[in-house]
Amino acid sequence: MFSLTYNRVHTEKPFFNPTYELFKSFYEDYFILHPSLKKINHFEIGMCGKFMRANTWDIDIRLMGNPNPVEYEIISDFFMDVVNTGLNKYRIFVDIHLLSKPNSIEEYNYNSRSTYLYIEKYVDYKKQFARYGNKYYKLTDLSKGNCKIKKVSDNLWKVNTTLVLKDYIKQKGYINGKVPKMIEISKYKELI
Repeated sequence: MFSLTYNRVHTEKPFFNPTYELFKSFYEDYFILHPSLKKINHFEIGMCGKFMRANTWDIDIRLMGNPNPVEYEIISDFFMDVVNTGLNKYRIFVDIHLLSKPNSIEEYNYNSRSTYLYIEKYVDYKKQFARYGNKYYKLTDLSKGNCKIKKVSDNLWKVNTTLVLKDYIKQKGYINGKVPKMIEISKYKELI
């Protein structure tokens, strides 16, 4: 039996490797229509990672900018709903969080060519794990490693970390030894 627990989201439905068709449906029928986007419309929204560039098991979506503390609950509930809907309706795993450093797509792409990438992000989880049969597998544990974590609301944490890019690129298996460029999410069709 499969199950995945991602903070406040749980599913027992196995998810699929994301395809263009699954993402298009998710994006056009759900994501861009989400009411929270009207409340937090000052953020750029980018896609990064391997989706549509290489085989991957998730879609990486990043809100880019500096959050206001009054937005923390909206942001964490939005993240929960996006992950829940992705898994339980569209059967895709969406990795979504907010980057305040770097705080724009342009800055992310520029800094991704450096030796180090200094990250300040807001996430709605500290640990993620999946269960296959009777075995549990830890997917993420932000309490380990070189992260500084601060709880900023009931369901949102601010995480500061530094990535050594050559190690990160190797760990992720990125093609051509480079971090893929982040693109504005509305331009996802350019990836095909």
